[in-house]
Amino acid sequence: MQAELDSRAAPLEAAVPKERVEGAWRNLSLLRNLKIGTFHIGSSLADILASGVWNRIMIKELGFAATPIALLLALRYFLAPLSIWVGQRSDVTNWRGYRRLPYVWGGRLVMALSYVLLGVATLELAGRYDPWLRDFSFDLMNITVTTNAGSALGWLGVVTALVLFSVGSTISSTTFLSLVYDRTPAHQRTRAISVVWFFLILGFAVAGVLYSRLLPEYTREGFLALMLTAPAIMMGIWLFSLIGEEMPNKRRVASRSAEQSESFWQTMKQVWASRQTRLFFLFLALTNGLFYTQDVILEPFAGTVFGMPLSTTNRFSAYWGSMTLLAIVLSLIAARRFPKRVNNMTLSRWGVILLIATFVMFACSALLYIRPLVTIALVTMGLGLGMWTVGTLGLMMAMTRAWGAGLYLALWTVASTLARGSGVALGGVLFDVALVLVGGDKAAAYGSVFLLQSIGFAGTLFILARISLAEFEREAPQREVVFADSMA
Repeated sequence: MQAELDSRAAPLEAAVPKERVEGAWRNLSLLRNLKIGTFHIGSSLADILASGVWNRIMIKELGFAATPIALLLALRYFLAPLSIWVGQRSDVTNWRGYRRLPYVWGGRLVMALSYVLLGVATLELAGRYDPWLRDFSFDLMNITVTTNAGSALGWLGVVTALVLFSVGSTISSTTFLSLVYDRTPAHQRTRAISVVWFFLILGFAVAGVLYSRLLPEYTREGFLALMLTAPAIMMGIWLFSLIGEEMPNKRRVASRSAEQSESFWQTMKQVWASRQTRLFFLFLALTNGLFYTQDVILEPFAGTVFGMPLSTTNRFSAYWGSMTLLAIVLSLIAARRFPKRVNNMTLSRWGVILLIATFVMFACSALLYIRPLVTIALVTMGLGLGMWTVGTLGLMMAMTRAWGAGLYLALWTVASTLARGSGVALGGVLFDVALVLVGGDKAAAYGSVFLLQSIGFAGTLFILARISLAEFEREAPQREVVFADSMA
């Protein structure tokens, strides 16, 4: 029986990253870490092109209704569970010795091509601009709503393009994280993944500047040129960032597709049986959801309660975003210089504490009309988010098994992604409910939502206190257990 088990486990042993098989890839230099991190510059360009450029053109310049546009852009959040299956497949299958790169580059190629289709389909809609003019009466107020109906062919192209974009993003995002895990020795993983996330945040600023120069105002020719040029830039960045970062293992054997499909749910059952896995999943979901609850109400709060102009509230993301980048750098430096006092757990804890303070300040500013607290809270929000980012990303890497890196990292990604989408929606719902409960006082309604966020973050501290890496190591299934179950 043991000999049979060893023979069944051999393919997975061969699939373990080369650093564990031959002692290669022992260190990831900072220069190569920066090279890998540029991958997320391309990710930011892709995100902003859809959610910052295309959606504005569709809604403002072309006059389409916002609801279908928002639902199509949110599709990738709902496809997040697909990444669990893709991650597990990348753990146990290979193409010519490569496990991660076929999924990463394949998914990103689909994303790039989807933008070309999106550009052509959007111009098809714009070329058949046929708006409906409808009058709505509410008591003494008359409102005229202009809605562009478009063409069936154009809509088919747009829907197809955004479905492809969502599938490509889902396939490639988790497998990229798995490649970073494979490529990095254990003691460097917190730094490696934090640098990658630093580039993601930095990329949003780069994307804004680049697109404002490439398309200063909407024209058909300029829009089409952008939708052809931007995907080429993205693909070039993605290819450059990962060339040479996964070495093929010629000893890998052909995949056993039938057996893998049968064992997927058995493997998931083994992974989910760990109490520590469930606790960390809950912590990730709650902290992500609670943070993004402010996403749709923060700028309206400042404009409604304090009368801040649009030019001021538009800079909010720059304030807390720059503080996030600063906190990531300082956290990495502190963890390197004081490893005994500054670790993933302490950074996560202090990040959450700063976020609690942030939303308490937002609540006080709303309820007591204290304008300066908004600026202070934006600074602490960025600092807290940066510390939380480094700490939780480090915990994600620590709470991942080498034999199932794709599966574990997909599980953590699903927790974050679904919670983010839920948090965005929850912010609007909570505000509307609070507005009714407080009798229409908008300041009190905003303050109530911020107060609930701070209470929720306080609750996550109790969950974090129960997370133990040592206990995770004892609970998480071993490679031999997973293979023994797959033979049952």
